[in-house]
Amino acid sequence: MARMTFLSCLLFALVTSACGAAKKEVAAQPPPPRPPAVYTVGRTLLGLPGQDRVELSAAPVTPLAGWLTPVAVPSPDARYVAYNAWRQLREDDPALSWEDQGITAGDPLARPSIRLHDLGTGSDRTYVDGGFSLAWRGDGAIAYFKGAEREYRAGVRYVGDVFVRDSVDGQARRWTPRADRYVVAGWAGPTLLVYRVRAGEALDVLALDGPGKRRTLASNAGLVAISPDGTSALVEHGPETGPPQVVLLAVSNGAKLASLDLTTVDPSVGVVGYSGDWQGDIVAAPSASGIVLLRVAGRRIELARTMRAAAGQGVAEPRFVGASSVTGWTSTSSGGAFVDCDRVTGRCARAVPLPTARGAEGFPAWRRPAYNPSRPQEGEQ
Repeated sequence: MARMTFLSCLLFALVTSACGAAKKEVAAQPPPPRPPAVYTVGRTLLGLPGQDRVELSAAPVTPLAGWLTPVAVPSPDARYVAYNAWRQLREDDPALSWEDQGITAGDPLARPSIRLHDLGTGSDRTYVDGGFSLAWRGDGAIAYFKGAEREYRAGVRYVGDVFVRDSVDGQARRWTPRADRYVVAGWAGPTLLVYRVRAGEALDVLALDGPGKRRTLASNAGLVAISPDGTSALVEHGPETGPPQVVLLAVSNGAKLASLDLTTVDPSVGVVGYSGDWQGDIVAAPSASGIVLLRVAGRRIELARTMRAAAGQGVAEPRFVGASSVTGWTSTSSGGAFVDCDRVTGRCARAVPLPTARGAEGFPAWRRPAYNPSRPQEGEQ
């Protein structure tokens, strides 16, 4: 099956759970705990240092990328938050066929965009019309995908190119040699890592070293995390290519530095997912049962700990919070929830902020982390 199967299954669970929960929410309930990191809940951004809450002009969502890219990314200088938005152009009920709804191939259904919120002035504007997914480099350069057309159309593959600006208002330069379906993942030093989404939702991890300089870093793979110094990338391969495994690659040339067959260390882990986090020598990766902590030491990868959510629940986008906690996003019987896990004990607890937040057009009030996956985070490359 395709490399995005893990995402699709988890996305379906979260959507159905959140939709059912919307009818049960009671506004009079006491406010639940705040999340331990920076998160968006509907149009509200929580957890930014020095700011109680920030109201955005639209709810950050990523229908065309899922968990391959964050919904919102704070700039390195903490002045801006760039985020993905989605505007429906017509109703599209997933329970009905396009034919039953009078939709034909090529009909415009929605328009994705990247918006830019200035935390100093409060202004909120469209930054890229017809684009989605972005990554901010430590020196302020910003990379993003822009579609060849602004509208997402029924039955038409949404293709375009990756552009890079040296600053927010700098000139946009095209880095991809030809149009394709790309999703920007993050900076690894001066190299930009992006996904190419092939037929059947299969994923390749590409390395862009500059305008027109594209190479394949890993085929049929998902990017788990980028090392803190930006020199290495940990990728995962699912069962469709053999035993589930994680592989450590040198970003500069794609050399294989280490690998770990997950079935040999703990068969219950199953498939490890993408969009994890890397702190020190520990990588937090999502799995079908919760969160997996992997220790990367030189040219060796080992399983450090498994942290399980409630039975049968996966966790998406785990992020390190300080030295002792990992937080992520999961589904529950009463709606979507944040999970806060202790790295020492391996125990996880739930926290659900702002259950009455407004959602985007046709979407529940998504609760998603806002983060910058690029490495290194600081300093000019």
